[in-house]
Amino acid sequence: MPARTVHQEVSRCLSGPRLAPYLSEACGDAELALALYHWNLQLNAAFQEVLGIVEVVVRNAVDAELRTWNPTRGVDHATGRPYPAEWTELPASPIAGVAAQAVKQARVHATNARAARDPSHARRNAAVCHDDMLAQLSFGLWRKLLPAAAPSKTGLQVLWNNALHRAFPYARPIRSRSGVISADIVVHDRLDRLVSLRNRVAHMEPLLGVQVPARHRDAMRLLGSISPQTRDWCASLSRVAEVNKARPQL
Repeated sequence: MPARTVHQEVSRCLSGPRLAPYLSEACGDAELALALYHWNLQLNAAFQEVLGIVEVVVRNAVDAELRTWNPTRGVDHATGRPYPAEWTELPASPIAGVAAQAVKQARVHATNARAARDPSHARRNAAVCHDDMLAQLSFGLWRKLLPAAAPSKTGLQVLWNNALHRAFPYARPIRSRSGVISADIVVHDRLDRLVSLRNRVAHMEPLLGVQVPARHRDAMRLLGSISPQTRDWCASLSRVAEVNKARPQL
């Protein structure tokens, strides 16, 4: 089959709307558009490897501090129960205000996942545990637990000051043209950009306009704010820069 016909057939199968951004980037060159599409798949995969590490590391770091902090909040007046270390069981404020719905959904998903376990699974009949719940919570939840504005007396700021800053022990303020940005906002903003990127990657969306080096730096710096050793390990595995350099050109 002639190459041109192959390109036409593949383009038909992928669909016009899906290929439109690549054709636009390729100035209508169908062969280059498919090459860009292939490159985008590779970049998605490379970023997914990095973001998979970032998500787990951030989740575990934040969870560890919430497990320490939640029991210090005393007793839930509505139920009379002490707040437990397993904060997904009964989160204190302000966690509850941010995470209540996400925790509820996570319990449904964790329960369904338990029921779907293979009969040979080692935990086939085990009850849903804290780790099961964590695995069902979205990457975006951790961003929502961080203050997103200048330091204030809001609940999230108190949570950062009293607990979550310890999840990011190497986070530091940075200087910008508008002044000094506090460490909590630096962490929030990096995480916010990475959550947006992860959503694009998860849905296989075009990364043609993404500032690849900047987002890769966000990932490395966020990891470095938790564990410099883990950052260096992830950087040694990352294929993002290599794939980005191989972007097809006109």
